[in-house]
Amino acid sequence: MIASFWAVFMVVCIPSSPVHFFSSNPDLPQLSTMEVVEKVQAKIVSTPEMKNWQASVLTTLYEMDKNWEPKKKTVIQKLTTVRNKKRSEKILSATEYHEDKIKDVTAKYREEAAKFNKKNEANANGEEKSRRGRHRGLDLERDEFFPFGESRKQDYEYALHQERSNNGLEVYVIETRSQVKSSDYFEGVYHIHPETFDVLHAELRPAKFPGPLKLLEMRLDFDRLPGGYLVVKTAKVRIHVGLIIKNIRIESEEIYSDYRVMD
Repeated sequence: MIASFWAVFMVVCIPSSPVHFFSSNPDLPQLSTMEVVEKVQAKIVSTPEMKNWQASVLTTLYEMDKNWEPKKKTVIQKLTTVRNKKRSEKILSATEYHEDKIKDVTAKYREEAAKFNKKNEANANGEEKSRRGRHRGLDLERDEFFPFGESRKQDYEYALHQERSNNGLEVYVIETRSQVKSSDYFEGVYHIHPETFDVLHAELRPAKFPGPLKLLEMRLDFDRLPGGYLVVKTAKVRIHVGLIIKNIRIESEEIYSDYRVMD
């Protein structure tokens, strides 16, 4: 389930727009949309790349009914390692909760992780790398998470909205809308720190849902490690796939902790 679930992740892109100004809060700098976008991109470019790292990941996976009520819950504890952008997973435990039953499904998820690791190893050694396969577990490229660079701007419109509260902090909010209606482009909302111009939070969705995919929503929270490394702190996803004979509705939350940057 996890492999097929993360296989839906695709490439994120972004763009340019009319100029809007902040005016509701006099304490915030009066910057235009593109001034904020450029400052965010400058901060991203200055962020050191983290090629080799390891983190503990707690995944809670819910299978939902048509009313988006949980039918089954699976809790997976794993160790994720990335070396030279090649991702591998070690399943520590997996427990399934269904009705009044509790089932140890560690062996099942270890087998699935082994297949993923083997496939990822083959892709890393080969010429061709699957776009969707490499997006298991949110290891998106930097410009896919934050596509505010020059090469992305022509494909998007940006808008700067009235600030919202993020954990009590007043933030800039950039909304992006794709001019290309494709499943390879994401639209979203980004909460930006008003002083550091770090991306604190992002809410993303495809500009177009492909085939049987009816819904895909992602909510991401970010953090910084010592040394300035930018990392995912939490990732929440809701997905609905509508097949001819079956509808699959899933919600997932991943909590990343104990990051370790390796040489």
